[in-house]
This record gives sequence, C-alpha cells and structure tokens, in this order.
Amino acid sequence: MSVVQQTEEITPADLIRRARAMAPMVRKRAEEGERNRVVHPEIIAEMKQNGLLRTLKPRRYGGYEYDTMTGIQCSLELAAADASTSWVFGLGVIHNWLIGMFPLQCQDDVWGENTDAFTAGSYAPAGSCARTAGGYRITGEWHYASGCDHADWGLMGVFFPSEENGGKPMPGFVIVPKSDFKIDDTWHTMGLAATGSRSFVCEDVFVPEHRRITFAELSSGNSPGYQIHQSPLFRYPLLSLIAYYISTPAIGALQCAIDGFVDDTKMRTTRGAVVLGGAKMIEYQAVQMRVGEAAAALKASKAMLFNQLEESHSTIVERGELLDVSARIENRITQAYTIQLSLQGLDALWGAAGGSGIQLSKPVQRAWRDAHAVAHHVSFNWDALSSMYGQLLLGLEPQGQY
Repeated sequence: MSVVQQTEEITPADLIRRARAMAPMVRKRAEEGERNRVVHPEIIAEMKQNGLLRTLKPRRYGGYEYDTMTGIQCSLELAAADASTSWVFGLGVIHNWLIGMFPLQCQDDVWGENTDAFTAGSYAPAGSCARTAGGYRITGEWHYASGCDHADWGLMGVFFPSEENGGKPMPGFVIVPKSDFKIDDTWHTMGLAATGSRSFVCEDVFVPEHRRITFAELSSGNSPGYQIHQSPLFRYPLLSLIAYYISTPAIGALQCAIDGFVDDTKMRTTRGAVVLGGAKMIEYQAVQMRVGEAAAALKASKAMLFNQLEESHSTIVERGELLDVSARIENRITQAYTIQLSLQGLDALWGAAGGSGIQLSKPVQRAWRDAHAVAHHVSFNWDALSSMYGQLLLGLEPQGQY
C-alpha cells in the first residue's frame, strides 16, 4: 500500500500563481496546439512540475486535497491563454479526484510507481463489458477522450452486467493502463481542437475487479475511496463537480478574447471607403459598448460561478451534509448558464472584430470557436438543463442529468 509524503508545503495561492505564470507559455503555443490538435507535451510537463494536477488528488498519494475553488481558479488562469489547455488541465485534475474514490488497490495501481500519472477519460457507457473470473472483459470504442495522447491510464464508461438475474445493467467506470488500449484519431473539429479528444479502442481487455466503480457509488458520498481518505472533498456528487472543469474554459475563453481584443483594438485605425481611414477604433461608441457588454458578461459569469461553488463548499465541507436534488440542479444550471453568459460576451466582441479578426493568429476567433464547442457538450445542452431547472422550480420531477 503506497503512501507518498509531501516534501514541500504548497498553498492554494501558490498553485494559482503558478498557473498564472504559465499563461504566456500557453498563449504562445495556442495556435500550434490547435494546428497539431494536441496540447504540447511541454505544457503538460510544466503542469506536473508545478504540482497543478495534484490540486484535488488524495494526500495519501502526494496530492493536496484542496477545495475545488482552487482548481477552478487555476483553470480560469490557463483558459485566459487557451481554452483547450484549460480543458485538458481540468480533466487531469478531476480524474485524479475521481480516482480517489476508487478502491485503494486501484489507486495503488495508478500512482504506486508514477505519482504524476495522467489519466484521460471517456464517460458515456460504451462497448461491451462481460463478467469473468476476477473482474471483467471489455471491448469497444470510447470517444471524446480529451488529452489521451498524454495518458498513462484510460477511464472508460461501461455498463456492468447486473449481479441479479433479470436486473438492469449498472453504469460505471473502469480504469485501463495505456498498454491495453489504442488511440484512434477521430478528432477533427472547429473548436477545442488542441484537446486532442480522440478515441480509446480496446479489444478483449481484462479489467480486475478493483479497477471498477459504479455511478451510484460515486454519487453516494460514501465511495470506497472516501471510506479510506475521509475527506469531505470526496463526498461531492459526480456531476456537481466534474462539469465545472469543462464549463469554466468557456469563461476563461471570454477573458482571453477581451484581453486580445483590447490590446489589438488600441492599435487599430480604420481604413477603406465606407468609413474614413485613419480613425481610431477605440473612439467608436459601438466598439466601446461591445467591450463593456463582454466585460459585464465576464463579471456576471464569475460571480455566479464562485457563489455556487461557495454554497456547495459550505454544505459539504463546513456543515458535513450531502447535496440534495435541489442543490445538485443548482450546480448544473450554474455550469450551463455561465457558458451562456460567456457566449453572449464573445458574440458581442465578434461583431466588432472586423476583417483582421478572422485571422487564425487572433485570439478572439479561437476563443469564440472554443467556447461554442464547450456549449455543444452534452453536459451543457441548454434546452435540457433550463427545462430541468424549470421542472424543479415548478414542483415537478426533474428529468435529466444531475
């Protein structure tokens, strides 16, 4: 049984500063990452070196077990430079948290020899999963495995066969080492290109019993890992935490766009026949209004984000309670609506970007595409989540994922 001791005391503020210090490097490689459809390995190595991926990782294995607001603030710092990098970072962080709820033997497998092991995941249950002596055998393809090029392990959603005759299959996850899966290059997209969200392929792979967990266990507040670590951090319901790490890149993308637009516009003058050439762009009221609208949307999205995170933190960590259905849905609508606010701000800026704004080297167009790609994730379907929130408020049975 492995126990890793921390050799230095790193505070939440230290991690946030380190993420902020990485931003220039991330920004410089953003266009290259999009072109190659993968976050550069040097960026992943820098995240590991700075301890950023250990934010929610169990202390037993060299992690910090900090509150989720620290991880989200780091994610925002990186997203202000590149949303794809933030997306891959956030999933690396959240997978370390999720693995912390698996049985201890699984955690030993993942971190026993490589405490900085990186895990990529594909959540939707897919493929086939059959019971066999000592575990399961899986076969199939698992799509949208962001950051899989950097993965030492793969987290894959499956349906476990029922333990009872005639019972329903149970959704959950298995963990597989990279030696047991292949990667199929299925990721060719208009946004979040550098996430490299390709597909895992497994062919009759054996998964031992201790490398599995059900969704029910992950949402129970009493998972196998929580019973060992006894940290309130591991009592968060799955969707009340995990979806924040793939929604906040949209907020950071808006910050990235505002920064890039302001810097670029300060230097721009008009040219052409329709508007007299040589006029300063920053002096046009329409431009000023769009910058103001985008900045207001950013301010509103951050306020909503951190208010809801604080509410959940107070419930779970300070009062020691589990989140009820209402609290879970409050988290889900927050995750979705902060994206809507981000799109509103980005659309405002995009309308003033002009001809130069469509160049691939400009941050506004990439941020706009990346945030719209975030909004297309199944976890943030606005029609589904807004109606689910309405059902809750109207006293109906909520229908959806929470």
